[in-house]
Amino acid sequence: MVKVTRYIYLVLACLFVIGVLYQVYLAGLVVVASRAGWGDHIGLGHTLAGPLLLMLIAQYLARLPRSSKTLTWILFVAYALQADVVIFMRGSAPLVSALHPVLALVDFAIGYALVVRTWKLIKSPEMVEAAPSATQATPAD
Repeated sequence: MVKVTRYIYLVLACLFVIGVLYQVYLAGLVVVASRAGWGDHIGLGHTLAGPLLLMLIAQYLARLPRSSKTLTWILFVAYALQADVVIFMRGSAPLVSALHPVLALVDFAIGYALVVRTWKLIKSPEMVEAAPSATQATPAD
């Protein structure tokens, strides 16, 4: 169960990172190419909450190391600030709202780090589940 959940977490993290990359592309279509409106960018941005929320659940079922759990929570906070706080400060605090693309870089960097960490964890030959199974003998005192 732990290994399967780690794979699920890995897939969710990959989807999140790919989504962030596509978000940058969509923003480029609007700003640089003048080919689209902000609707797709906004829609995908809110959709990215799905994989991230599932990652928060899966990290516990996958029994990820504490450092990976901490990074996942930091990613969640950075995403929430970017998608639900900073962007809406355009009128009242434009210098703060300019952090929106910077937080996209943070989202990408942390997301990518989580993909790499989880991949290494899954592929490590000494991968041991956090809890011993019922069939394993425990040493006598």
